[in-house]
Amino acid sequence: MKFFIISILFIVILNIYCQQVEDIVQCNDIDINHEKLEQMTIKEQEQFIKSILDEYDTNITSLAYITSLAEFQTHLYLNDSSKRRTTDKYYEIYRSCLKTIAIVARRFQSLINNNQTSIRWLLLRTQAIGDAGENNTVIKLEMQKLRSRMKEIYHRKFIWNNTQLGIDEVQEVLGKLESPDDLLSLWNAAYEVAIPMRDYYSTLIAIQNQQAKQNRLTDKTDLTTNIEERRIVEQLWQELKPLHRLLHAYVRQQMSKLYPELIQLDQPIPIHLTKDLFGSMMTYLVKDILPFPYLKGIDLGPAMKQENFTEEKIFHYADRFFVSLNLTQVPNSFWNLSIFKKIPNRHMACHPTAFDMYKYDDVRIRMCTSLTSRDFYIVHHEMGHIQHYLQYKSLPFWFRRSPHGAFSEAIGDAIALATMSPTHLKRIGLLENYTLTREDNINYLISQGLSRLFLPPYAYALDIWRWSVYNGSIQPFQYNKRYWDLICQYQGLKPAKPRNERYFDPATKLHVAFDLPYIKYFLAHVFQFQIFDILCQQTDHQGPLHLCDLYDSVAAGNKL
Repeated sequence: MKFFIISILFIVILNIYCQQVEDIVQCNDIDINHEKLEQMTIKEQEQFIKSILDEYDTNITSLAYITSLAEFQTHLYLNDSSKRRTTDKYYEIYRSCLKTIAIVARRFQSLINNNQTSIRWLLLRTQAIGDAGENNTVIKLEMQKLRSRMKEIYHRKFIWNNTQLGIDEVQEVLGKLESPDDLLSLWNAAYEVAIPMRDYYSTLIAIQNQQAKQNRLTDKTDLTTNIEERRIVEQLWQELKPLHRLLHAYVRQQMSKLYPELIQLDQPIPIHLTKDLFGSMMTYLVKDILPFPYLKGIDLGPAMKQENFTEEKIFHYADRFFVSLNLTQVPNSFWNLSIFKKIPNRHMACHPTAFDMYKYDDVRIRMCTSLTSRDFYIVHHEMGHIQHYLQYKSLPFWFRRSPHGAFSEAIGDAIALATMSPTHLKRIGLLENYTLTREDNINYLISQGLSRLFLPPYAYALDIWRWSVYNGSIQPFQYNKRYWDLICQYQGLKPAKPRNERYFDPATKLHVAFDLPYIKYFLAHVFQFQIFDILCQQTDHQGPLHLCDLYDSVAAGNKL
């Protein structure tokens, strides 16, 4: 009943805004008198540009809000094509507004050497405007159609073992399976979903590269990353690789005892046996491969059930953690408007996502939460995003975003690191009768490595593949082969069964299907430990970093 009422309110709000948006939200072109501009002092130029930004800020914020409302509803009703059309309509108006701002910004290129904030920020609007910069309506509509089609395919349900599943529901099932045959069967079924995306994807890449060249860029890669960033990632990978190789060898050796007929010590690990769809974490193998398996590990599921946890209660624990650091408590609207668990008999998106609605303090999470250690971690990660949104809620639209995607991800990860420490879990009553012997610490650190050290090589391999597709060094006829070559090279994994170019395995990952960069997760996995270390230095903690508990540390909260 509660959700029904909220849904009705959403529809009412959307209808009101639908009637108003085209009338009140406009980003008008502004003609610039260059002679007058050059006669201004630097301070006058700054004030003039700030007035332009302020005007655009009001309009773009309203437009971002209504677009976000429509997008949020679309995620809850994936079978409702009318909601997708409404969202596409608002995105089109939003992109048109961005394009106008970018055109106006280019008229200030002569001021590029001035270091005033407004001037620098306005000039940034001329970069990476993406689809908004496309003048050809036919091409623009074609790109929208391709993206919508790929998203629709990604969200298709498939039947496995008489059960209807979506790709973002597979992981929970995969993690509970024990039989290698079942693991193989589910892995195969999930990887079949992306096959129809292949032609759409190659067409989208060709159009995007054409668009990039029109904007005087080499290819689409120049819009999403730069040479310096790629150099840093490669340097970090070379530092991480020796540890990853050691842990990979340990995992393979332990797994060979479980599956002696399936794993050879001189060959890559079959990916389905990792119990992770992409082999990007080995969390579900913990109980089978820890060096001291007779010791009780950290499994929060039974403890949460014993304490009568609901899905929403995990979010309250996370909110309480931030409040203990003297940070911002989530508003009441968060609890009323967020979705914390799967809605029965509803085809909806389940990928955990935090939303900044770009107006007031309207922040939300949509997540199909389960009472597991993994989701306890994910909830705190997503609440880290929410805290980030609340910290910059009073800033203009232009500054209500992360300076880099990796930064926002690292904030969430650092907080999740803190809340998963044995010290903290004991403090909040979810880890009773847990000792901290040398063996316990080794088990804990191995489990942390299993959950964190296998994502960086996957993230790097995936985006090397994307960059290579954009620059043409990987052609459509070799999409799948080159993808698995990179997975083998960086992750030390191989497909569950032989693959060919009929398949489009990279797009089983949401970020490929939705055309989103993934390298930020590589960087975030490094940054999170740096941030956590710095925050722990603000506390009275003495001893190993993994035992640090930030709870109740106002100094750590101030530093954050």
